[in-house]
Amino acid sequence: MTNKINSIYKFSEINNDNKTKESENLNSNINNNSSNEKLDNFELNNLEYEMAIKLDKRNFLTIYWSILKREHLLIYTFFIRNDYNIVYIKFSRFIFLICTDMALNIFFFSDETMHKMFLDYGKYNFIQQIPQIIYSTLVSQLIELILCFLSLTDKHFYQIKNLSESSKYKIFPIIKCIKMKITFFYIFTFIMFAFYWYAVACFCAVYENTQKAFIKDSFSSFALGLLYPFILYLFPSIFRIIALRASKIRCKCIYAISDIIPFF
Repeated sequence: MTNKINSIYKFSEINNDNKTKESENLNSNINNNSSNEKLDNFELNNLEYEMAIKLDKRNFLTIYWSILKREHLLIYTFFIRNDYNIVYIKFSRFIFLICTDMALNIFFFSDETMHKMFLDYGKYNFIQQIPQIIYSTLVSQLIELILCFLSLTDKHFYQIKNLSESSKYKIFPIIKCIKMKITFFYIFTFIMFAFYWYAVACFCAVYENTQKAFIKDSFSSFALGLLYPFILYLFPSIFRIIALRASKIRCKCIYAISDIIPFF
């Protein structure tokens, strides 16, 4: 593990001081390393600006695809392997988010919506349901942020990978952190599953005539959650490529903006 690039664990905002120290170590290690091994996409995406200018030679499509592979729910769950995330956690998260979209749609069925459906003789009006679909999708994405924090384990692998021989003792706290996060992931999802089951069962029992609309809205919300990342992650990819290609102008602020999304 010696002479490896000590890059890339992106800490959350509450660990800004630690992130600064990691960045300083990264710069020092790269400058002292005459034979840097090839970095993968995760490592390149989390480099500090000065190091990214030197090492990140990817084109726009490669950067865009590297973000989608980790952040897009469908691609991340079914099409990416060997990314240092736990497979059964991936599938658990996928199923949970489907149930989340279904449950959240219940809470955005208003009296006005019910009344309009009654006037339309139960016919499904997609245009009328668009605000409800958008609201449930937004809340679902906020919940997904919590799941990302609890379920993504790849960043811990890179922490271990870049430990020096003298820092091997730090492996055990990292492993303990992974176990705690997975435990909280299942506790959180179990409690929410129980709540979802109760809420959906009560809603469908009371409002039998809205079940078809409920299913259609749930499907639409989930589909919107799968489509919008293709647009959202264009922006960090564009900002990153601009900052790296215009390095002479020192676009560090643009690079920092590209680093905000994705959050994890």
